[in-house]
Amino acid sequence: MAIAFRIPWSAEVPKLPELASWAADHGFGALDLGAPDKEKVDAVRGAGLEIGTFDLMATSPLLSPDPDIRRGVVATVTEAATRAKDLGLTRAFGVFVPRDRSQSRGDSFRYWSEGWPAVSEILASAGISYCMEGWPGDSPGYPALGVTPETVRAMLAVDAQVGAGALKLNYDPSHLVRVGVDPLRFLSEFGGHVRHVHGKDTAFDAARLYETGTLGASLPADHPGSAAKNQPGFGEGWWRYCIPGDGVVPWGQAAAILSEFGYAGHISVELEDARYNGSWAGEQLGLTRAQKYLSQYYS
Repeated sequence: MAIAFRIPWSAEVPKLPELASWAADHGFGALDLGAPDKEKVDAVRGAGLEIGTFDLMATSPLLSPDPDIRRGVVATVTEAATRAKDLGLTRAFGVFVPRDRSQSRGDSFRYWSEGWPAVSEILASAGISYCMEGWPGDSPGYPALGVTPETVRAMLAVDAQVGAGALKLNYDPSHLVRVGVDPLRFLSEFGGHVRHVHGKDTAFDAARLYETGTLGASLPADHPGSAAKNQPGFGEGWWRYCIPGDGVVPWGQAAAILSEFGYAGHISVELEDARYNGSWAGEQLGLTRAQKYLSQYYS
């Protein structure tokens, strides 16, 4: 299981050929990419690295109540799948978040169920697995699909019954623990569907949790007693994302369960940790620390 990473977004991040060489020199075996692009793929492979996933974010319109918008996804996915197949890419990464953040998850599931089968057929015919990430979406509604066992189970059932089997999972335990889902139990149930893993953790702040509960800060930041002061990035005060090993995810046990399912894919560091993001120097430190920690369990 090669350790990979998603490309950070600070302005100082090197161009892809240099970044790929840096990754290879620091023990990484793969990179996750954005859109399937031959020049980028060649740069990564030229450094001796594999491709983890490519981004396919154009699927969120499947959650639209407008059937014409849902049908429009087909052409976009067909074009991306054709390019990806020609480049030998087999794992797409995406999330399902409605444009209208107030839309209920129940309505989103109904619309998605109508539009997904055609997309599944396109991807499956190109030999591509769609690795769905369970990012909950924005507060306060957390409108995304595929976050909890309830919705993951239902979506996989739709794909099995009327799709073509292209729906698979990106296992990101940082999202599970922050919404209260046991990441090991989740993996034990759905491990056979996992085709990609994100190396990201979640840390909790007991003092802030006492102040706000899971509701987060309620008072304006300029109020003397507001809990919104000095909140870390990539979180909601009482929780924050961090590099693996600095949070509550039991990575060693997760590795054992993945091994039981025969998982042979990548563990891709998704660097969302306010202590490291924002400069390339900081991101290098965060990535290498994450790689060193994960290499204890994944190699």
